[in-house]
Amino acid sequence: MNNAQSVSNGVANTSTPVEFSTFIPLKFVKRGGRSVVEPPENAAQAIKEFVKLPDTKLIEGLTRAFYWQRLIDEGIVRSGVEIARQEGLDQATVNECMRLTLLDPKIIDSILQGTHPKGLNLHWFTKHPIPVLWNEQHEKFQAIAN
Repeated sequence: MNNAQSVSNGVANTSTPVEFSTFIPLKFVKRGGRSVVEPPENAAQAIKEFVKLPDTKLIEGLTRAFYWQRLIDEGIVRSGVEIARQEGLDQATVNECMRLTLLDPKIIDSILQGTHPKGLNLHWFTKHPIPVLWNEQHEKFQAIAN
C-alpha cells in the first residue's frame, strides 16, 4: 500500500477509533416519586444563540409575496386588490407583503438561512420602505445589524 491510508467513501480508515463526546447539562429531579430529567434554566436561550433558526413568519411572508407575484405575472389575477379580495386581506397588507419580491436575492438567501440581522422581521418591512437599488438595501440592512 506504499504507506498510504486507504480511503473509502471519502473517509480515511485508521487503526485507531475516533471518539466524539457531547456534554448535555441535565439534572435529575424527583417529582411525585419519579425521577425526571430537568434541562438547565438557560437551555432555551443557549439553543437559540447556538442554532440560528430562520424567522418563519418572514419566510411565510416571502413565500406569499412570490406566490402572489406569480399569480399576477401569469395573468391568473389582475392585481393586488383582487388577491386581497380573494384572500380576505386588506389591500395594503397584500401590497406591503409583495414589496418583499424587490429584495436582493442575497438578502432573501440570508433570510432563508436565518443569518439576517435580528431586527429585520416582517413587522420591520411593513413599517420601513425598501430601497430599489440592491446596494442601498445592503447598506440599510447593515445599519440594522450594527
